[in-house]
Amino acid sequence: MQLPPPPLANDALTSDATSTATAAAADARPAAPPTANAAELGARLVSAIDAVVAGQHAVAEIAVATLFARGHLLIEDIPGVGKTLLAQVLARAVGGTFGRIQGTPDLLPGDVTGSMMPISDAAGSTRLEFRPGPVFANVVVFDELNRATPRTQSALLEAAEEATVTVDGTSHRLPSPFMLVATQNPIEIAGTYGLGEGSLDRFAAVVTPGRASAEFELDVVTGRRGRTMLRAIDPLTTPDVIAVVQDEVASVQVSDAVGEYVVALLGATRQHPAVRLGASTRAGVSLVGLARARAALSGRTYVVPDDVARVAVASLAHRILVMESGGSTTAGRQAIEECLAAVPVPTA
Repeated sequence: MQLPPPPLANDALTSDATSTATAAAADARPAAPPTANAAELGARLVSAIDAVVAGQHAVAEIAVATLFARGHLLIEDIPGVGKTLLAQVLARAVGGTFGRIQGTPDLLPGDVTGSMMPISDAAGSTRLEFRPGPVFANVVVFDELNRATPRTQSALLEAAEEATVTVDGTSHRLPSPFMLVATQNPIEIAGTYGLGEGSLDRFAAVVTPGRASAEFELDVVTGRRGRTMLRAIDPLTTPDVIAVVQDEVASVQVSDAVGEYVVALLGATRQHPAVRLGASTRAGVSLVGLARARAALSGRTYVVPDDVARVAVASLAHRILVMESGGSTTAGRQAIEECLAAVPVPTA
């Protein structure tokens, strides 16, 4: 397994390898071997998130489904509602290697992907050698992605789509599995740069946690949940097991009836009066991937229409352009919900 690189000089960047911690935790106490059953492992991962992040069970399920579907997750909301914490819990629970990037306006593409660095040998000659950036990890948390400039945001396009990074004409493969979990503040908050359609399309799901209820907020302020509990999260699995589960999810059956339901939803987004640009075919492929993951989390080997409906908003809202949306996905979520209400659900 490839270990993450040492931290870059930029103080805004940190990277942390959890492989050693995984081995130490396994030696310190008896534990059952990691399971490759999607439903069982998914339930344990969701429970780990629930134990730390208060009142976000539905968001936790989407996060785990995105991981199992080989997708990437964007968490969008105001500061202080647990966006980064949710991403960190998922990264700790998955195990493997972990990288963290803090979005800032002075962050450069090479700070994310890595760059060519001069290396001197014993003979005194100098050569250029590729030094991997913090994106070379199994789970990468990019905090406040939309505080980075569009130029730096674009550095993630190849990594998110093809799991590779090309520097100076040479492609470098990212670790497998690879998942990007990014957070962003609402676009109207000062100092942010809106994500372009190409960048948004690389995310399989976008979720908005929202504020916790008073009951769950009490758990956070008294320390029963929240950041104080993050250290108690031990790795629950390994990257190798995650790869097996991802293969299991990819083999979940999708009937023609369910496929036609997805196509009808895509068509409804294109005909919605408030939508300037409806969901693409690639959006439909991603939606089916998330639906497969939800079916596997439920212990099924086939997708039912409810699987599609449960993940449709998270999967499609950021992939449509809504008139007068102001750069937020709120209007997109409402449009997708209206499309779900308008499209008949198959009964067979």
